[in-house]
Amino acid sequence: MIVPIYTRVLAPSDYGQLDLLIAFGSLVQLTVALEVSQGLARHYADADTAGDRRLLASTSLWFTIAAYLAFVLVATSLSAPLSGLIIGQSAPDLVVAAAVWILSGGVFYLVLNQLRWMLDPRGYAVVSACGTVASIAFSVALVVAGHLGVLGVLLGGAIGNILGFGLGLYQARSVYGATFSLDRLRQMLSFSLPLVPSGVAVFVTLYVDRIAISRLMTNADVGLFGIGYRLAAITSLLIVATQTAITPIVYQRHREPEAPAQLAAIFRAFAAVALGLSLALAMFANQIMRLFTTPPFYASAVVVPLLAPALVLSGMYVLAPGLAIAKRTGSIAIVSVAGALLNTALNLLFIPVLGIQGAALATLLGAGSMFSAYMILSQRLYPVPHRWVPLALATAGTAVIFVATRPFEGVPVAEPLAEVGGLIAAALLLVRLGLLEPASIVAGLTSLRHGSGR
Repeated sequence: MIVPIYTRVLAPSDYGQLDLLIAFGSLVQLTVALEVSQGLARHYADADTAGDRRLLASTSLWFTIAAYLAFVLVATSLSAPLSGLIIGQSAPDLVVAAAVWILSGGVFYLVLNQLRWMLDPRGYAVVSACGTVASIAFSVALVVAGHLGVLGVLLGGAIGNILGFGLGLYQARSVYGATFSLDRLRQMLSFSLPLVPSGVAVFVTLYVDRIAISRLMTNADVGLFGIGYRLAAITSLLIVATQTAITPIVYQRHREPEAPAQLAAIFRAFAAVALGLSLALAMFANQIMRLFTTPPFYASAVVVPLLAPALVLSGMYVLAPGLAIAKRTGSIAIVSVAGALLNTALNLLFIPVLGIQGAALATLLGAGSMFSAYMILSQRLYPVPHRWVPLALATAGTAVIFVATRPFEGVPVAEPLAEVGGLIAAALLLVRLGLLEPASIVAGLTSLRHGSGR
């Protein structure tokens, strides 16, 4: 929604700086609080009493606040060298603003996710929407009216996060208090600590492309890649929605005999929607860029066909829950580290030859490899009766449809007709292969949710 605005007031190089600072923020959020939120998620579902759940939630909150405050102090004192390391130039004010934004985002998302563990989808939706709208509103005001550029984006985001944190704290007030337990902290960290290297590996997988582009090309190229990434990230909304709805329920309902079959039906539906959405974004990327951006950013469209499915694959581990259910966080870390190393190597190999398209290809291959590893290990620990042949045929079929429409690219009238025809053909294929079964999906979700509340 804000891309059309930012691309009119920020240059590609500014967008590149912003993307690199966002990457830095993601790394901090994966490490500073030691992924305690993951430990909270796993143990909150097993807590037997309201008092125990309150102790877990409160302990994670105070620990997270303390960890981020310590980070802000360190980042502020080292802002000058950090700016050179992150964005390749001296801009300490951007690092300080980024540190405040990171702190506000870390505590905001902790309380936001607490609403998920409490199975409060309405509260989660309201708090998430309010925080997001506030961040966008303040960021746009500071960038457009205040002419603060990247600094305005960061400060506006921090203000929105703080407001969202306050609202989320009020919504989840029943589980927060002035209590703290070292025993509960150790319990949560025993689960989450192995996920820290895994989280770093996930960060490398997600952001090594931009880091490699900044070193092998320019910050302007990072900006172009970032705009294409944001268009492709529309597919990530599907992942977020699925994770929000499914993860806390799976932790509570996975022992029921019918759960695996229900998850299989949901997986097929997810795959069908993801394939259709990825195909639509890939085919209409050029038109979307011309509609919502300015000429300096049009070249971003070339990465969308590769990044759209890559971002789906990078988040599909939530539909392979075996390792998490079995608490095999060490195995998760090994898979993540291996995927990060592969992705790094592929970026260094492809970028000098293919430019930003090489980075997108590396991201796709790395994400596909990691998801395959997660699924293979998950199936050994928590078998789910997936229908792999129809899934493979659907994937291949949508790829063929996309390739078949490319000869019409740039041809007036013929191009949109070919693309609309391609989408219709893909929809028919997905239905014919049985990936979309509305009755099974509704029954599965209803059964999974039945009795999941506390």
